[in-house]
Amino acid sequence: MKTINYVGKSVDEIIEQFKSEHDVLEGEYEVNVIDKGTPGIFGLFARDAVVEITITNRYYERKLKEFLEEIFKRFGADYYIEIASRGKTFIATCHSEEIGKLIGKHGKGLGALQHLANIYLNRLTDTKVTVVIDAGNYREKRREQLVKIVEAAVERARKFGKVKLDPMFAFERKIVHELAKKHKDIHTYSEGLEPYRYVVIEARRRGRNNEDRKHFRNATT
Repeated sequence: MKTINYVGKSVDEIIEQFKSEHDVLEGEYEVNVIDKGTPGIFGLFARDAVVEITITNRYYERKLKEFLEEIFKRFGADYYIEIASRGKTFIATCHSEEIGKLIGKHGKGLGALQHLANIYLNRLTDTKVTVVIDAGNYREKRREQLVKIVEAAVERARKFGKVKLDPMFAFERKIVHELAKKHKDIHTYSEGLEPYRYVVIEARRRGRNNEDRKHFRNATT
């Protein structure tokens, strides 16, 4: 996720410098020795070592877990957090008997926490990463709700032409777009600005192809 190039007298010296500059543990970084360097002869023909060090996902998983644990402590609740990653996506699953406090009404608390976690982790990396937080299987339950919402909205769109859903988080809008794809006579797009961005479900009609293409770029946001 983050690669740093070092030049120093020796590989060992470079690694020690790297460890002193970054809060890393063993197993959280990979070392690629480009040039071992040489002390030369009586100082002659000496050549510095060149090393490329990459901070791996294990480091970011630990830092994300520590960040979330600190927040849970402020709630004064017992908790258990699991962190996993796939490429640039980090998934945090939070367990607690008082998880409702974290999720909040309509998932607003969970959405806010995810937003903060994304900001925090992206400040540590050189490339954009995504943090997904789930608590109490909220996302699975929310998907079940969205299935019902989409099916009802599709029927209303067929009857009235267009239906605007309530504002949703980005991950919810993505699910809505995916669910609506199975209906060939329906197309969807997003409108509005965060945090009030919402999905429009619209019945397809002849001559609507150009408009469909216009909204396509917004179909998963």
